[in-house]
Amino acid sequence: MTHAQLIEPVDQQFEQFRQEYRRRTHSNVPLLNDVEKHLAQHPGKQLRPLLVLLAARACNTTNSHHIVAAAAVELLHNATLMHDDVVDESDSRRGQDSIRHRWGNQVAVLCGDHYLAQVMCALQETGNSTLTEIVGHTVSTMCEGELLQLSHANRLLDTSRYLHIIGCKTASLMSACCEIGACGIDPESSPYRNAMRDFGYNYGLVFQMRDDMHDSDLRHDAAIKNNDERIKLIDKHMNLAAEALYPLPESTAKQALLALLLPTAPQPINQ
Repeated sequence: MTHAQLIEPVDQQFEQFRQEYRRRTHSNVPLLNDVEKHLAQHPGKQLRPLLVLLAARACNTTNSHHIVAAAAVELLHNATLMHDDVVDESDSRRGQDSIRHRWGNQVAVLCGDHYLAQVMCALQETGNSTLTEIVGHTVSTMCEGELLQLSHANRLLDTSRYLHIIGCKTASLMSACCEIGACGIDPESSPYRNAMRDFGYNYGLVFQMRDDMHDSDLRHDAAIKNNDERIKLIDKHMNLAAEALYPLPESTAKQALLALLLPTAPQPINQ
């Protein structure tokens, strides 16, 4: 399934998300606009907002909050990438100069902070405290994952520690995206929140393990002794993710979510 086919069940909402994202990244500060134009040249697959919208459609909970939330999670993701590039001293991102390489660490940190502030503003505007709680908890978990990885740099990790780190760093945000999608105007009324949370988490693990298999420079690559072991883990979490979706009604959105698990589905190497 191509990226265009994955978007098809939510194509109108995805375009609304793009417009919302552009609106929230536009600034009266020329440097911020230059940074956004640079990022927009290679925006990636925008997978996380897509998860929000597909989950909402699969759970029949789609509303205007999801458009804003989709923009918020993409802002959050890009903020973390700018900060990560500073921590890792990375010179490239998505096939082009990283923000820190082109403008320096100070600009990268401040632009990342600006995007995080926009996340908070966007969530506040929804008036949905549950969305704010989900994202706040997720940001804390992602930071813990980064600190865990730093504290274990150049040290051999066992498989459980490896899974814990990528669970915090990557899977927690994808889990949050899917859970946000399951939250309607009355978030407590959705019977699918746990299912979508579990799907997103297991999908996030699969996503990161696949990515790591292509990254020969990964610091914690020794966590998995060989690709056969990693493939077994991928198969396990693919099955757990698929099982989580069983209670959802059949729909094109549900099929798109399932298709994301397939090895042939678009799996961006450069996040």
